Amino acid sequence: MTTTATPDADGHPARWPRALIDLDALAASRRRQRPTTPTALGRRLLGTRYRTTPAVALIGAAVADAISQPDARLIVTVPPREAKSTTVAVLGTVLALATDPDAEVILASYADNLAHEHSARARALIAEHGDDLGIRLADEKTAVGRWRIAGHRGGLLATGIMAGITGKGADLLILDDIVKNAAEADSDAHRRRVLAEFRGTLMTRVHPGGSVVIIGTRWHPDDLIGHLLATEPERWEHLNIPAVAEAGIPDALHRPPGQTMTSTVGRSPEQFADLRRSLGDRSWYAEFQGVPNSPEGNLIRSTWLDSWRLPSAPVAPALTVVGVDPSDSGEGDAAGIVAASLTRDGVVAVIADQSAPMTSDQWARAAIELAMSTGASEIAIEAFTARATYERVVREAMARYDLPHPIRVTTWPPKGEGGNRGDALARSAALLQAFEVGTCRIAGHLPEFERRAVTWQAGTHQPDALAALVVAHDVLIRSAGSRLTFGVPVSDPVSLAAYLGRRVSG
Repeated sequence: MTTTATPDADGHPARWPRALIDLDALAASRRRQRPTTPTALGRRLLGTRYRTTPAVALIGAAVADAISQPDARLIVTVPPREAKSTTVAVLGTVLALATDPDAEVILASYADNLAHEHSARARALIAEHGDDLGIRLADEKTAVGRWRIAGHRGGLLATGIMAGITGKGADLLILDDIVKNAAEADSDAHRRRVLAEFRGTLMTRVHPGGSVVIIGTRWHPDDLIGHLLATEPERWEHLNIPAVAEAGIPDALHRPPGQTMTSTVGRSPEQFADLRRSLGDRSWYAEFQGVPNSPEGNLIRSTWLDSWRLPSAPVAPALTVVGVDPSDSGEGDAAGIVAASLTRDGVVAVIADQSAPMTSDQWARAAIELAMSTGASEIAIEAFTARATYERVVREAMARYDLPHPIRVTTWPPKGEGGNRGDALARSAALLQAFEVGTCRIAGHLPEFERRAVTWQAGTHQPDALAALVVAHDVLIRSAGSRLTFGVPVSDPVSLAAYLGRRVSG
């Protein structure tokens, strides 16, 4: 049925109500000008919540090409919080399905929850703007990580990379941060697992002509991105946008050295400089410059130890721990025994080192005596194996001492956190960064400890004293966020229980 406007008194057609004309015109205009890039789509659907910078525009154009051109292979490395996941994983998924509702998309991240977060955002945009996009969600009940477009075979499967993908193919495969952090990247075993999953599972799901887009942080030269760029350089387009242009670092924006990127979250050059000082070189280059800080060569620099050195041990630390890397054979091979304290302002101070070749009874007694002399309230023993045995050895030795204060015996890592058990470099990532940025410092001088620390190289045996410090450092930084301190007024001494249970008048 055709509806016409009633003529006015002069015989001219009456105007349609303005609201109806505007809505029809707007809908027609939008249908004619459907966005062709994730960036344009973001401006349409997200408005002021989505800021288009030169970096975002470049990423959006590259992703649009990957969606429209068969067999594309794209790698994107951009600083965190610069809209790369929104542009690629969320808007890229929506654009791919709006362009071809039969397209099957797989989105994988290091864990289910991150992939599901991106999936939920993409699904919400389609639910809200389906009329504008020309698609709508199927009505059947689906999981947050698996849904499809009504009347079509296309949709999204979002999952963790190690979850195992079966029964699903991909016209577009998106990998967004499939490595969680530096510790995972430093683990040779984990890198092999990621590569095996990529080769053996994910790539086998890509349909003929399907495209692959990878977003990631370059924590290690031999990570998945490094492997692909080294073995298939002609196959992969690499879009790297460093926070600050620097000679020798690829820059897809082709800026002169020293020029800072326009940040979607408004970071200034001064704020980027402050981030670099806070993070240390490895995290800065991996996260913000898009290149791995190679672990080859010495891992700890003497300049770090000298720059942050404390004149002496802290006088009133919040907590002191003795970390132990026990000798394996019990027949006099090397054992690491190090004491460290947590200062009131959150710095870990290395205060003593008693590492030496010892039998099991000798290292147990040395750890107890060090705890007694330094006031340590905990002896934490690295125990990937023989956990119960190590605890028993120390407790039996402790029974022969008249302790001046309570000392508890624990094993590390905590039960249920046994990852990276054979990879010393991965376990040491937090400690190495702490030495670089000054949150872990040497108190006074520990010549033998320092000599061994600054000569440790990747691929060589980790000094036992450093292994012991990894334990103590981890225990202390965990405690920093979980300890409460109560102060009792000294003017009227009472017990803590009486003070907390007192009646407060007024």
